[in-house]
Amino acid sequence: MPPIAAKDLTRDVPRSPYEELSGIPWLARLIDKARAMEAGTLGEYIPYPCGGDRGFLETVGIAPEALRQVIADGAEDEAIAGWVRENWAEDAEERLVGYRARQRGPVAPESAGYFAGARAALAAARPDLDLSAIDNFSKLICAEEGHPQP
Repeated sequence: MPPIAAKDLTRDVPRSPYEELSGIPWLARLIDKARAMEAGTLGEYIPYPCGGDRGFLETVGIAPEALRQVIADGAEDEAIAGWVRENWAEDAEERLVGYRARQRGPVAPESAGYFAGARAALAAARPDLDLSAIDNFSKLICAEEGHPQP
């Protein structure tokens, strides 16, 4: 099967961290970045699996390389979501409840220093952005890329 056309992330942005694919958060964004990495159009983005990807994959119990191979083999978005559901941890649905809450709530204390640095760097690079309500990484990504805030 031919690979699905990848977004050119040197000119475009991946889907929002909040966009759900078949009821699964983060997956659409992960797919966009993994396809772009395979196509050589990742640009300045951190290669798959970035920290956000790893957090999602750990939550649902999927091995990064196994999912990367499904994406690289050219599966459509819905087929990838189906594969994830077929292969995820038994309690993944319950774990996703906590994942969604973390995605919308303030950054965890153990990540506060790193988040503060990332927020300050974005504020310096993009003084046009209002970051006053940005209190976690998903919201920071949305602000930087122009996605709506939840």
